[in-house]
Amino acid sequence: MTSRLSEQPLTQTSQADVVQVAIKALLYEVTANPKPGLVDPTGNASHPDMNVFNFIDSALAMQPYLQACYRCGAQFQKKDLTQLFQELRPLGKTAEKRMYQVTKQVNTHKGAIFALGILVATVALTVQQLAQPTLSAVITRERLLTKDLVRKDFAVLQQRPPQTAGERQYLQYGTTGIRGEAETGFATVMNFGLPWLVDSQGSTNERLLLALIAIVTNSNDSNLIKRAGNRQIVATVHGQWQKLLITYSQTKQFPQQQWQQICHDFALQKLSLGGSADLLIVTIFLAKLIQKF
Repeated sequence: MTSRLSEQPLTQTSQADVVQVAIKALLYEVTANPKPGLVDPTGNASHPDMNVFNFIDSALAMQPYLQACYRCGAQFQKKDLTQLFQELRPLGKTAEKRMYQVTKQVNTHKGAIFALGILVATVALTVQQLAQPTLSAVITRERLLTKDLVRKDFAVLQQRPPQTAGERQYLQYGTTGIRGEAETGFATVMNFGLPWLVDSQGSTNERLLLALIAIVTNSNDSNLIKRAGNRQIVATVHGQWQKLLITYSQTKQFPQQQWQQICHDFALQKLSLGGSADLLIVTIFLAKLIQKF
């Protein structure tokens, strides 16, 4: 991440503002369109059990959870920030149950519940501790919150077989999903998603799509691997999508024709980019915290 962005001050710091920004991020992500392998107002080919209304319901249902996460961060006084993370976990489980209730058992935002809960709490903690909180101060604390998260969470696999797609991928490929992103301080977002969202030109929708392309090109989406059934799909997608960024950099025009073809191909193959959607939500959230989007 460029120092220009990392040292930006937070302009949204109150509970009401931070929670509103988080919900906006959820709604912006699902509204951006068209998105290959994801739900948006124009389609849901890769997710026939979902529609955009599920995502709106799910996003709004998250408000009490995000408020509780903010309060946890604002009130936390201990030195070991991993203890704050442990306080957030039962809140996240409750939020997941609420999500399933409002969506009739559809997983719309499980990864986003995890990521936004951590970040909202960390923002509140940073605001509590610093008179002039910056984005880098938030990320520094967020990494302390999630220190050794991957090792701790997957240690259980030494005693039992994997039970989820994420656990199976960790054993088979070493991919760490949203846990790994959180432990690195959301490095994919900070180094790629956020700069592309902030610095690109075009409409709001085009900038959101460019940020998504940058995220996909620089990460290993666990949902993509799961749908394809192999990890080779990642290299193929990286190569295709990198060309989109090159085209944009050369022309300053969104590569609409190539994008439509990719959307078509993803729909035919029923591929999904759910992990990248979560990181786009984080990207929007952080950009709005510093009022750069």
